[in-house]
Amino acid sequence: MRRHIPSLALIGCAAALLLVEILYSPHLTPWSDPVLLRNWALQYGAFAPFAITLLQAAQVVLAPIPGQAVSIAAGYLFGVAPAMLLSTAGTGLGTFVALALARMLGRPLAQRFVPAEWLSRLDAGAQKHGLLFFLLIFLLPFLPDDMACFAAGLTPLPVAALLVVAMLGRLPGLWVSCWLGANATGLSPQAWALVVIGSILLALGSVLYGERLQRWAIRLVRYIASDR
Repeated sequence: MRRHIPSLALIGCAAALLLVEILYSPHLTPWSDPVLLRNWALQYGAFAPFAITLLQAAQVVLAPIPGQAVSIAAGYLFGVAPAMLLSTAGTGLGTFVALALARMLGRPLAQRFVPAEWLSRLDAGAQKHGLLFFLLIFLLPFLPDDMACFAAGLTPLPVAALLVVAMLGRLPGLWVSCWLGANATGLSPQAWALVVIGSILLALGSVLYGERLQRWAIRLVRYIASDR
């Protein structure tokens, strides 16, 4: 596995970087709009699944757009099961690239992507709780799971195990996003009202109390992972 890391990481990184021009095209803002992402993917015709997969990978490494928006767009285009397959493949590729790059290039690279305070928190949690710590980071809301990929790559934990843990933790969120996209036209106005209100409250809470919520979530992760 280790001997394949450099070549696979470079392939994945190259694929992600090919999307940079697309990602920052002036015709594709704001990136948080799933309908815009759907229209962007449709222009690729038969290659739309490939485009969605690469975009999902790029958002993990480059973090220009919310991964949930990509999964919603995928669900809207392809349905729940195909969207889950594409989103999982793309997220897995992006996660692997982040892990492998951090493993190859070390802490100087991770420090470019992860603020010093968060890198310190993730280091401490990884040293004390190992894989369980990262599983909870990827599973619970309000936590910087993309940044955690780079921090995880600095640990001696096996890349394959970290990749499995990252994908297991992300599966529930991916499924919800894909389901929302696939059922976008079938939800009742009342259901959409609840979704919109919930999204607004989450966004408002993240803006007003994001740092506090993240500190609380980290404490919860440490509590769950500790040997009580």
